[in-house]
Amino acid sequence: MPPVFPAAEYDRRLAGLRATLKAQELDAVIVHTPENVCYLSGHATPGYYTYQCLIVTADGEAALLMRETETVNAAETTYFDRITGFPDSADPVAATVSLLAELAPGARAVGVEARSWFLPPEPFLKLGGLLRAAGAEVTHIDDALAAARLLKSPLEIERIRDAARATNAGMAAAAAAAVPGASERAVAAAAFGGLIAAGSEYFGMEPFVASGPRAGTIHASWTDRVIRPNEPVLLEMSATTGRYNAPLMHTVWTGPLTGEAAAMAPACLAARDAALAHVVPGGSPAAAHAACKQAIADAGLAHTYRKRSGYSVGIAFAPDWGEGHLLSLGENERRVFAPGMVVHVVPTLRIKDTAGIGFSATVLLTEDGHEVLTSCDTGAEQ
Repeated sequence: MPPVFPAAEYDRRLAGLRATLKAQELDAVIVHTPENVCYLSGHATPGYYTYQCLIVTADGEAALLMRETETVNAAETTYFDRITGFPDSADPVAATVSLLAELAPGARAVGVEARSWFLPPEPFLKLGGLLRAAGAEVTHIDDALAAARLLKSPLEIERIRDAARATNAGMAAAAAAAVPGASERAVAAAAFGGLIAAGSEYFGMEPFVASGPRAGTIHASWTDRVIRPNEPVLLEMSATTGRYNAPLMHTVWTGPLTGEAAAMAPACLAARDAALAHVVPGGSPAAAHAACKQAIADAGLAHTYRKRSGYSVGIAFAPDWGEGHLLSLGENERRVFAPGMVVHVVPTLRIKDTAGIGFSATVLLTEDGHEVLTSCDTGAEQ
């Protein structure tokens, strides 16, 4: 697979990182998070579960380090000249410190990630120890890397649009398949087929399909349960193109809803729209979350809502399709919305063993508001 973007896009990103290194008086940074490695280099592989890293120096050197068997992949997906492989029998942390010594001899200040999912405590501690033994002070640089990814470039936005079109196709296929007598498994198969046929590559997270009372449990996915008349079917999925994502949650129902499920549906739609009203440049994610919660409380359903109301989306590898660590719609978020951000607004109301209803939208922040990128126009929504 060739690089997703032209070389100039990656050059711009690396230049921004080098400016950060100089501002923080760092000689180099070692990046391990797959999303950050991909953002800065283009390197993307399902083999990120094994050790890999990207080293960038303040004065212009950069190199990828990974298993020897993955170097062919990196040569295809990046513009890098320096791609170093280590044999499976080698110590990858020692190889990292050795490569850093070649790229930045005598480095005295090195940035590392403290919150990378794929750098467990043992190699993280070993890396820090070896760097300090070599005379380098270690600085955590997670926040700077996260901030760089929060505002999407025009090229990134086009990839997210591609993902949104594929998500919409997958959701439409799943919604059409969610009829009485069909199994959840058949609905999931329709979702997979629709997503992949419309352009998706391997997902950041698989689709969720939960019908009837199963929808009352968060992150429940398909089983062999057969969908019955007059019950909701909760669907959530995201296509992935160029590793960029655009999630959508939608609920269809197979006949008239009754009881709390009937009240939850319009309340969830109202909550989504109340949150979206705040998703504008200068708007507050915390205020969007508060408006979402208030709409649900006004419907007498506050007890059904126990989570944040959305999160940033962009590059993702499994096990997630979101960027909630970059920005979340929650009461503790202090940053404001700005043009170029992309967020998934996703209220979901659930009652255990009873029902679950959710309606979402992935939206792009524009100069004067927002643009909704994901939708499911099947006529199934009331």
